[in-house]
Amino acid sequence: MTTPVRITAVSYLNTLPFIYGIEQRVAVLSAASQAGRLPVGRDIALSLRVPSLCAASAIEGRTDIALVPVAAIPLIPGFSAGYGTGIPSSGQLSTFTPQIITDYCIGAEGAVDTVVLLSDTPLADIRRVYLDSHSRTSVQLVRVLARGHWRISPRWVDFADCASTFATEGRGLERGEAMVAIGDKVFALKAAHRYAYCYDLAQEWHDFTGGLPFVFAAWVACTEAGLEYAPRLNEALTYGVGHIADSITGTVNRSRDFDFDEAYRYLTQFIKFNLDDRKRAAMRLFWEKIITPG
Repeated sequence: MTTPVRITAVSYLNTLPFIYGIEQRVAVLSAASQAGRLPVGRDIALSLRVPSLCAASAIEGRTDIALVPVAAIPLIPGFSAGYGTGIPSSGQLSTFTPQIITDYCIGAEGAVDTVVLLSDTPLADIRRVYLDSHSRTSVQLVRVLARGHWRISPRWVDFADCASTFATEGRGLERGEAMVAIGDKVFALKAAHRYAYCYDLAQEWHDFTGGLPFVFAAWVACTEAGLEYAPRLNEALTYGVGHIADSITGTVNRSRDFDFDEAYRYLTQFIKFNLDDRKRAAMRLFWEKIITPG
């Protein structure tokens, strides 16, 4: 018997290539169906969670590797923004520090289409914003944009699963209200109501920063076992990103089925998976703005 490496990832459409690559390149057991130890030869236990629960698993030390929302990464005990920026070398393994690993992320270089502020009121007149509790990153990003880019000071209202409530219960936004929505729920919201205004937060960040991309989540090694596994994970992610079409139809661990054309357009035109130097710089700037606002 051997103890598997625990990997926690976001359960949205944007991770399909990652999950597909992991499934194709390593022996996987879904943690949703079986926990604990695996037979010899099995490598990982995979858990799919909403972003907030991915963050909690990393912060609380309940996973070896996690796809962590970028706003939560500095909250991981021991994490240092200046340490660990890619595939580890053997010399890095002597003293473990939680760190970003792999050459991949969930990013955008302009509009992302699924992290938005929805309203029937123009920005200048927005007085109340409902926040999606599933994503600390979108909450922090909209606050940064409101303060530094839009120059508005709305009342922030925590609303657990607000997007599902508005999409399924027929509740509408009143004059002066807006709502942050993320992930696959955005498609349902737009189908349920034609909002007069849809502000794409990644595009707004791009405009605010003079053209920087935005990183929504990056892979973090939370334990030494996770750091040691990073090269194998990176190879699996490379495979998945290279087989996006196959990932839409062939991924076993998935939140639901997706329309192929819609999913392919989204994954190839909106999501940018490579974690390059410009995205790393954008991450550091975002951390500065949420840690030291102003």
